[in-house]
Amino acid sequence: MLEKLKDNRGFTFIELLMVMIVLGIIAQIALVFMIDLRSRSSDLMAMSDGRNLVTLARGNFVNLDDVKYDHNPGDGPEIGTLDTTGNPRPEGPVFTLSPGVKAKITAGSESPGIPDLGFLEVWLCHVSGTKVGAAGMTGEGRKEYYYVVDELGTDTLATF
Repeated sequence: MLEKLKDNRGFTFIELLMVMIVLGIIAQIALVFMIDLRSRSSDLMAMSDGRNLVTLARGNFVNLDDVKYDHNPGDGPEIGTLDTTGNPRPEGPVFTLSPGVKAKITAGSESPGIPDLGFLEVWLCHVSGTKVGAAGMTGEGRKEYYYVVDELGTDTLATF
């Protein structure tokens, strides 16, 4: 009987199967965590673009720069390539969105004689961001971020 105990080499099939099951569970948990982490990092990219755009627009409002901010999600990444009369700006775009970020921007003014200068409403999302199901303002079905800045200097950084 002692010879049988000494002759125990390797693992049994059940032991190997249990190790594989445990490794599979750990791999599944890691995969779900990595997918969630990627979605959240994409959301942060859209938030960062929104904050930078609002800061830039506030500076343009103070300087009374002639920029047309209106933008739709399918217009590409460049914002502010035209002036308020529809002519190309010689300086080029005032802002370029990060890759994957979509924006819907409406601009206006409450001051007479200043078209499209002084009010900016921005909806942003990332195409790889957190899914929410409904299409929303950008039409992507992702978590959107809403920013408003006006000529009075007040701004709202609300997320949806």
